[in-house]
Amino acid sequence: MFRLLSGILILLYGTSVTATEVSHEPGRCMLYANCGFYEENDPNHSKGELPCLDNREAVVLDKTSAHYKSLEKTCPNLIKPDGEPTAICCDPQQLNTLERQLTASVLVFNRCPSCVENFRGLYCQITCSPNQATFMNVTEIRNTTETEGAFTESIYISEAYATNVHTSCKDVIFPQTNGKAMALVCNGFSGDDCTPQRFLDYLGSTNNGIAPLNMDFQQIGNDTGPNSDAIQSPPEGMAPLDAFAYKCQDAPSPTEFACSCTDCEASCPAPPILQPDHVPFMIGTADGVAVIVLIIFLAFVVLFTAYLVFDFMFKNGNVKQKIDYMVAEAESKIPYTKAEDNGGRTLVTKIPFFQKVGKSTQDFISSVFRRWGSFVARNPMVVLISTILVCVALCVGVKFVILTTDPIELWSSAGSRVRQEKDYYDDKFGAFYRTEMIIMKLKPQYVTGFSEYTSFTGVKYNFSNILETKYILEMLALQNELRYMDVSYEVDGEVNIGTLNDICFIPLSPDNNNCTITSVMNYWQNDPNEIFKTANYTDKISEETYVVDYRDHFLYCVQAPATVQDTTPLQQNCMGDFGGPVFPYLALGGQGEGNGYNEAPSSILTFVVSNFDKEDNRTKLVTAWEKQFLRFMNNYTSEYFDFAYFSERSPEDELERSSQTDVVVFAVSYLVIFAYIAIALGTYTSLKRIPVDSKISLGVSGILVILASVFTSIGLFGYIGYATSLIVIEVVPFLVLAIGADNIFILTLEYQRDERKPDEDLADQIGRVMGEVGPSMLLCSLTECVAFFLGALTDMPAVEQFALAAAVAIAFDFLLQITAFLAVLSLDARRTRGNRVDVCCCIKMEPAEPNTKTYLETFFHKYYAPVLMNDLVRYVVMIGFVGLSCWCTILCTRITVGLDQDLSVPKDSYVLKYFDYMEKYLDVGVPVYFVTKGGYNFADKNASSLICGSAGCDTYSLTQQISYASQNASYWRIETPAASWYDDYVDWLPPQGLGGRKSCCRYETFHRNEFCPATDTVSKCSPCLTTEDYTPNDFMQYLPWFLIDNPGVECNKGGHSAYGNAVNIVNNYTGSGTDVVDASYFMAFHSVCIKSVDCTENLIKARKLADNITKTLKAANKNGNNILENEEDFEVFPYCLYYVYYEQYLTAVEDTLFQLGICLIPTFAFSFILLGFDFYSGIITVLTIVMIVVDTAGLCSLWGVDMNAVSLINLVAAIGLSVEFISHVVRTFSLKTHISKKKRVIESMATMGPAVFAGVALTNLPGIIVLNWATAQLIQIFFFRMCLVITLLGTAHGLIFLPVFLSYFGPPVNKAILYEEQSELRNATQNVYMNANKADQEKQSDKTTKNVHMNVKKADQEKQCDYTEF
Repeated sequence: MFRLLSGILILLYGTSVTATEVSHEPGRCMLYANCGFYEENDPNHSKGELPCLDNREAVVLDKTSAHYKSLEKTCPNLIKPDGEPTAICCDPQQLNTLERQLTASVLVFNRCPSCVENFRGLYCQITCSPNQATFMNVTEIRNTTETEGAFTESIYISEAYATNVHTSCKDVIFPQTNGKAMALVCNGFSGDDCTPQRFLDYLGSTNNGIAPLNMDFQQIGNDTGPNSDAIQSPPEGMAPLDAFAYKCQDAPSPTEFACSCTDCEASCPAPPILQPDHVPFMIGTADGVAVIVLIIFLAFVVLFTAYLVFDFMFKNGNVKQKIDYMVAEAESKIPYTKAEDNGGRTLVTKIPFFQKVGKSTQDFISSVFRRWGSFVARNPMVVLISTILVCVALCVGVKFVILTTDPIELWSSAGSRVRQEKDYYDDKFGAFYRTEMIIMKLKPQYVTGFSEYTSFTGVKYNFSNILETKYILEMLALQNELRYMDVSYEVDGEVNIGTLNDICFIPLSPDNNNCTITSVMNYWQNDPNEIFKTANYTDKISEETYVVDYRDHFLYCVQAPATVQDTTPLQQNCMGDFGGPVFPYLALGGQGEGNGYNEAPSSILTFVVSNFDKEDNRTKLVTAWEKQFLRFMNNYTSEYFDFAYFSERSPEDELERSSQTDVVVFAVSYLVIFAYIAIALGTYTSLKRIPVDSKISLGVSGILVILASVFTSIGLFGYIGYATSLIVIEVVPFLVLAIGADNIFILTLEYQRDERKPDEDLADQIGRVMGEVGPSMLLCSLTECVAFFLGALTDMPAVEQFALAAAVAIAFDFLLQITAFLAVLSLDARRTRGNRVDVCCCIKMEPAEPNTKTYLETFFHKYYAPVLMNDLVRYVVMIGFVGLSCWCTILCTRITVGLDQDLSVPKDSYVLKYFDYMEKYLDVGVPVYFVTKGGYNFADKNASSLICGSAGCDTYSLTQQISYASQNASYWRIETPAASWYDDYVDWLPPQGLGGRKSCCRYETFHRNEFCPATDTVSKCSPCLTTEDYTPNDFMQYLPWFLIDNPGVECNKGGHSAYGNAVNIVNNYTGSGTDVVDASYFMAFHSVCIKSVDCTENLIKARKLADNITKTLKAANKNGNNILENEEDFEVFPYCLYYVYYEQYLTAVEDTLFQLGICLIPTFAFSFILLGFDFYSGIITVLTIVMIVVDTAGLCSLWGVDMNAVSLINLVAAIGLSVEFISHVVRTFSLKTHISKKKRVIESMATMGPAVFAGVALTNLPGIIVLNWATAQLIQIFFFRMCLVITLLGTAHGLIFLPVFLSYFGPPVNKAILYEEQSELRNATQNVYMNANKADQEKQSDKTTKNVHMNVKKADQEKQCDYTEF
């Protein structure tokens, strides 16, 4: 490649003369014609002949001569204008050689016409200028094959001219490497280090492998470069070369274009003003949301306080209910003996319609549960055996369960955009590769500081210790051990042996079967002998001798990694042994911004492994090799290196390992919960009754019911073939435990506190209890079940699987509670009534009178509820909880969206060290591919201008826009320009060299359809094209050859290694008979991302950039250019391996709000219906649940919990748990009829407070606390932290805030219920009155009879007296 530039410098030979004999007058030559080869420096005669020293006058050309026409073609800048005679200092042979060399030089710089013309002008001046003697001096001559020739010369050039030529070329891109072409021709220097002097030094050195003589370029007025001690002014009588040079933004001729923005910063249009993507809402300098929420909170405090003051002043502190009571005439005559129990209220006669309907609905539901409860209590064994059989049958389905472990299948929907793009990429270009990486750095004791090295160019460099040969060799030894490691794997019962070479990515197969391994050792093709090669070099100017070693080669390769032969005296290959470039940012890192790779403290070793279909047997070898790789690295020890390693399977393996490790933690957690339930269900009102009051057997039955509900739901999914995941298996049991345990406690405690009525048997009592608590159980279970079913409407598979599993498990749990558990409860009741010991039922104790009220019930009724209803306490609670919700609302706006990849592995995982090293030492992130989807007419030159990045291309072409983005990497998150197959192909396609002999595109002369690569020096070959112009048919005909051509010394533009899979060609597209590029990609590199926020930003910006490109191309198509085969189907989209994991975060907030919102709909609906069509109760339930969810999200954000799919699952679960905390209390309150809301709250808390506290809060807390000892960070953060917060907030809101809120704003008394109670009380009082009247009548009758007898007796006595007297 590099004979392209320096080979132009072949000058002409003359006889040796002394300096005093040379004239430096204008119009004289210094060199003319060729004088043979200098074989000591050019034994193969590949560099060209030495020029002859000849101080003749410049030769005046006849305008009609062939010599003049040749000059006009090659050096038009030397043609005199306005008919002036043209004189030159070169013969026709020199012009032919110069033209050939200039034609070849465009392979490096042809993207920029201004640069090419400046090169042409510089070489034309040196070779043919009529004033050659004024700026050139020959200082050394050597013997040649013919006579003597000039071997060393001094050229004096003005600083301005040298700088202008250098500036016009310094930004030109070399597409294959995504780097600057200048790095290829500047002795390994790049960027600001490639100064004009160093550039000229390279061109003038025979060590570049091309130039036949040394040229000492001396800038006048310049003191940079290795020759800083050169004279600052030319010798007397001489003048520096100072010619015109085009600026890169200027077109060199009307038929040519200016350099593109990619190759010339000055050509770039003014960058658009980029508005921040996320403009924070501010009010002044303060957070706008915080200000608004603060105003709302202060307004609430003021209004609420005013309301209380008003209520106290005008209502004397009593909150009265607006119920219209009518005094019944009959009622006024009834002497109520228990009038105080009814608040002294009179009978209600006007009942609203909804309350009537609600009361009827509740009565109907209660009657159904009452009859069902009685049936189960009378037939417990029948019900129990039947449910056991059904559960066993469903649980068998567990063995058919499909367990989803693929993260892609879990976290992205099959119909999502990113999955469709991934499938398209895989279909057109093959599955993306797998990477196995090792990042190595020296241990601190071996880091002794930089070692200084002086390159053969005379420049001093600092080299880090890790680039010493002994460390390079140890890294090579490690690489070879892994490369040639034998791995056994099994296929159809047969054990096979494989190696990395069987599964690695081999870009040049079948010509080169080496694996793609990116490492610093591959700059020497992994050959130790190449590393130790040296050469001696003597600077012809300073006469200083240097030993050129591996460090010079390294310096060159990191600047020009696609070089097949460097220009150091070593002349070694920079390409890896796999035939492709080793980009330095993939092999080294951590050197810091502005420092060279020679100062890098770390080395990166990457093995690229192919992805195969799951059915392919090689997939088993990939799995086995990666496992062996991880085992090897886990056991590997090094005296010198600290290292981190990573395999494609590492996250999945570590997640599985943590799951297996945490099985014990989960088991302990469940056991703690089970033990608590078994013990806490007992009443324990006295020590004597403990053996009988204990409910261990009942508690164990309840636990079995909960577990059965989980396994039956999973079994059902197994039967229907619906996939599930580990999240379902780990989380759903906790959720069902919390929900199921609450219902078990409510049912058990209600039965324990109930007293059997005189006319009831046990079955009737259980039926009546079931009728009382069944509707509450139904309300919670139905609400939660439907909420989770609606939550399954999400597009995210993991959330969908969880929601469906939770919904089905809750449904089964409810059914088993009202069947199996109720049957066991009736059996346990019989045992208790028979005074038999729990578990050991054969033992019977003496009967004793149990105390039906537990200590917890007593605490809630006598102490907790009355204190909570204190006016000051209520006020503080309201202000405190509303303030907490306002604060958490502000925190919710600051939640970080995403899931950092380091949280997916345990705290003791080796992967965490790799993530740390990755953040410290990687310079670029993963590759991103901008894919053209749908037919694009690349063969049309008008269409191609919107793709390419060289001169003449559209300012906003595809590659130009990517280039603009790379220039603003902090915003666009793109670090490099795109590698453009198109630009390299159109450079590869035209004829090159005299007669096309140097062409890359050639065919076998006698077999036109056979490709003849440039490396073929035997076959008779002809160039594909005879001119630089090509037709669309030419473009499509030779494109497949470009894609299989291996790059080499003769043609470094071959596209096999870089673009072999980058172009998808469809033959006979849509039956048109033409071939079309249906899909292709242009590769760049993202910025490094470790945090999910950064990775998501990479996706956002890449899509934004791709959308801009798509709009540009479609707009051009509408302007009459036939560039798209089908505009509707065409688009440009970005593809990157990890996009599939991060797309979910683009809509995470919206999805979360939707999921939570849709789950609240059934919560309100069922609360409204099942609480007697009570709008107030429904609103209060939903409002409190919303507060719990908001407070959970806000507080969890302070505890390092980000918003993602896992936290969304927990928030959906929080709604289900909140229903348990809220609905029971609200329903109980709504059924109370006391005129005072405070007393209604106290009665409700006495009834439901203990059940909620013991059944939900205390059931969850022990098991949740145990999770803190889990090794998996996901469990610690998203389950321990979130579940703990949910439980504590649910308890606080359900037992503190909700009672207080109900005491202020609770629903009014349900008149239908009040009417029923008053009617019952009236009937009871009437019966008492009637019984009293009857007793009075009977008493009066007895008194009358007695009086009659007394009167008769008295009459008899009187009669007797009369008779006696008589």
